[in-house]
Amino acid sequence: MHVCLLPAEILLDIFAIIHEDYNSVISHATLAALARTCRTFKEPALDTLWKHIDGFEPLILCFPEGVHDRDMLGLGKLTFIRPPFAREWSIFSQYAHRIRSLTFEPSESDVIDDRIVQALISAPSLALLPNLCRLHWFNDQECFIPLLRCLLVPTIRSLELRSSSSGTSWVPSFAKSALLTSLGARCPSIQEFKCVYQSDSEDNSDIISDAVCGSRELFHLETGVLNTQALYHLASLPSLKSLYFRTYNIDSTQTDGPEFISQINLVHIAAPSLFALAHCLRNIRFLCCRSVALDIDLNPWGAPYDPLVVPEFIISFSKHFSPALEHLSVSFEPPLFSLEDEDILADSHFALAFDVIAPLLSLSRLTKVDLDWICASAIDDASLKRMAQSWPLLQEFYFGSGCRWLVPPSLTFIGFIYLIQHCPALRTIDMTFCACSVDTDSEPFTKTIPNENITNIFVGMSPIVDPVAVACQLHTLVPNLSGVDRFGPLLDVDPTSQFRNIDEGWAKVDEFLMVLNTAAKMRKSGDQATHECPDAP
Repeated sequence: MHVCLLPAEILLDIFAIIHEDYNSVISHATLAALARTCRTFKEPALDTLWKHIDGFEPLILCFPEGVHDRDMLGLGKLTFIRPPFAREWSIFSQYAHRIRSLTFEPSESDVIDDRIVQALISAPSLALLPNLCRLHWFNDQECFIPLLRCLLVPTIRSLELRSSSSGTSWVPSFAKSALLTSLGARCPSIQEFKCVYQSDSEDNSDIISDAVCGSRELFHLETGVLNTQALYHLASLPSLKSLYFRTYNIDSTQTDGPEFISQINLVHIAAPSLFALAHCLRNIRFLCCRSVALDIDLNPWGAPYDPLVVPEFIISFSKHFSPALEHLSVSFEPPLFSLEDEDILADSHFALAFDVIAPLLSLSRLTKVDLDWICASAIDDASLKRMAQSWPLLQEFYFGSGCRWLVPPSLTFIGFIYLIQHCPALRTIDMTFCACSVDTDSEPFTKTIPNENITNIFVGMSPIVDPVAVACQLHTLVPNLSGVDRFGPLLDVDPTSQFRNIDEGWAKVDEFLMVLNTAAKMRKSGDQATHECPDAP
């Protein structure tokens, strides 16, 4: 069949490959040339060429000469010499109706001037881009809000509002609030909505919550603080699969919140403190959730966490999340590895007992556990064995290694062996333990099947004795291990003898692992040669 006789759907697929596989300059030129080749190619090539645009410059340049120009006094911004006439807007519309996706960056203020904005918001068509499905608005300037209003059409399925492409929040203002309150009516079919309307004002929380309540087809939501009404609305949506929101210090008299009974793939909650997070989890339930990530703001002037609050947090979490949970991640922002206060790092009060962690053992389907911020120095080998037996599907394990704790660990190399023995799918281990020689002729060492998935481990501030023995044990249990990462020495801190020279000790382990791995490769090559030439002398 001649290429010109191919169905339009196949031509669109071909042109999409051209658009994706080449850089923008080459692909745009190629598609433009294809659009001029024949009538059959014209429509699908133009649809592909104009499917996504960055900013309005490409559309403005479609107007005839004499309508637009560069304002040399305005640093070369695009401007209109005069308002476009109706017949000239029809040229604009020929391309505007093809656009499905638009990204509007902060740099647009350097590209188009006020005249362009005024003309666009006064266009004859009620919908500037009538078939727009995806809008990424990375701009915080008030002068562009009327233009944004013109872009919010019923066809929009994905909307992201923030101050810049690298930023996270959209700074509140009256104009933005007024726009958000009309979002449900303007874009009733939004499926993906990202807008962290960040501030300490309860009014702003109500505004973004009102916008959320107007959306009934949400699939993914990423926003700031939500009120109770919005959370109840979200809990009623069977379409919701991914949720990010922020909590705050709620009144302790608040009654129980909603139950999310539909299947949610990811829940991400940020909180100003561990106390606020614990209280939030007491008032909301996720009965069918696969993955949860919890972010806590680190207090730069105080302790990283209150050990008395952690048990309440763990209990609330274990009761209000699904037993089918697969991923659990709790982290501080900024991470605790930057903490260098010796009085805190060496304080044994931060060490959490096994009883604190024990409620999480009921989550038997966990494949990822990230609790690297806790001080796990009170957890011993027997406790870690119970944890490993409770989480047999574990693939990623981050435990007590995210901070330079100077409290001597109770865990030893035996605990590491239990982890390898009972969690055969493990591929990532980040934990702190006392690395020492063990009896390799008895259990549990002799009963442990080597793990070939792990190629690197992180040991934090793990003390080490007898690096040669440790390297040999690691190589036997984890034969593909190529190196061991750890924290560097703390400056201006004089740790106890157990923590001195740990970097040198683990450096020796790296050296011995290199020798052992080289010997293993040579032995493997020799075995292959013998197998291929069994009769060779």
